[in-house]
Amino acid sequence: METANKQIRNIGVLTSGGDAPGMNAAVRAVVRGGLHYGYHVFGIRRGFHGLWRGDIDELSGQSVSEKLQRGGTFLMTARSKTFNSPEGVQKAIEMAKVFNLDIVVAIGGDGTFRGLRDLARQDFPVIGIPGTIDNDIACSDYTIGYDTAMNTAMEAIDKLRDTAMSHERCSVIEVMGRKAGYLALNVGIACGAEVVMIPEVETDFTRDVVKVLLQGRNSGKHHYIVVVAEGAGS
Repeated sequence: METANKQIRNIGVLTSGGDAPGMNAAVRAVVRGGLHYGYHVFGIRRGFHGLWRGDIDELSGQSVSEKLQRGGTFLMTARSKTFNSPEGVQKAIEMAKVFNLDIVVAIGGDGTFRGLRDLARQDFPVIGIPGTIDNDIACSDYTIGYDTAMNTAMEAIDKLRDTAMSHERCSVIEVMGRKAGYLALNVGIACGAEVVMIPEVETDFTRDVVKVLLQGRNSGKHHYIVVVAEGAGS
């Protein structure tokens, strides 16, 4: 593999930001795929924070054994304020050169991709793998972790629905996603929620929530599911 006329021999891989289901599988694929094609692969612990600190070790095929079925990320993850500065980025690049890293592969969400952008602007080669339950990375149909998060939320709502029906209640379920409503919207559609509130659409509480629930009650319905994205209304 070559980039900008430079031969790639050593690959660094890290996970950054919030952990997402499937990150370990992605790291495993990078490691074993890299080894198969003759590259050396180095694990960078605790994301970009570990990159500028030099928390880096070479990985073998055995290093990723039994990691496929585990949640979280065995490389661990962290958010780094120090890295988010020109000095931090430069120090990270210098540390990458100390370990002879030719390219960094990062698995994470929008913050991770901003970090990769900062490295790329300094002409350091990078590859980004979208890994976030928010599903908010442009040009990605589904990010790593999104499907698992959606199914987990669905399972929880299925259980809550029984209680809502038994007590004739309205259950309000907040799901993650920050400023992106993909998770809430698709969970709401899949579970048949009466109301879904997402950040991308301004909600008039009286018109879009109260009126809808009253219409349901007038038609004989006595339990309701409302799904709210965590960034809705902010």
